[in-house]
Amino acid sequence: MILNLSYPLNESAFGYGNGERFHLKKERDMCCGDTSNNSSFKMPTHYGTHIDFPFHFSSEGKNSSAYPIEYFIFNKVEVIELPDSNIEGYLIRNKHLNLTNKNSKAELLIIKTGFCNKRTASSYWEYGLGFHRETAGFLKNYFPNLRAIAFDLISLYSFQNREEGRAAHKEFLITNDVLIIEEVDLRKVTASTQINQVIVAPLNLENADGAPVTIIAEIDE
Repeated sequence: MILNLSYPLNESAFGYGNGERFHLKKERDMCCGDTSNNSSFKMPTHYGTHIDFPFHFSSEGKNSSAYPIEYFIFNKVEVIELPDSNIEGYLIRNKHLNLTNKNSKAELLIIKTGFCNKRTASSYWEYGLGFHRETAGFLKNYFPNLRAIAFDLISLYSFQNREEGRAAHKEFLITNDVLIIEEVDLRKVTASTQINQVIVAPLNLENADGAPVTIIAEIDE
């Protein structure tokens, strides 16, 4: 079975901090006498389901052009669920991450908090969870082959803990060389979902700090 784990781009989704959103503009319209329908769009690179590259938080960090296409094919994937009711102060820490029986050879870790079910509510961006900086080294130590984490939050850092969030981004992206995939649609995924392969397809932007992505997962039914 194939699952699309990325959200469609539209103007209804929140931006981080309730900031800029996706905008689609009709440039030509056959209904108005034009010979074709044509549109243009404008959006931040960090909007919707998207990936963060190290360049996002370091001028010397790797950007989108530094990664070969095969880097985004993951054949060893683990999933953990993290009920948000157990998190204090909006920060996910090591003690919240139960890695029991998880394959230490995983290349991609998917973390489901349940916030994917709150995406249309203002609490999704205003009171979302974030990751403490300590989790980066903790996860990389357990999963030495880890290349990326993916989760159902609008950002790695919560709106209440932006300074900690910036530090956490640097720990994942730069110190531990783990890419960050934010705002993933995990409504059909649970900790028991057997994922055989995930392909993350970033928009092919040159030298970018981030990019929207399409995520295709092959799972056992």
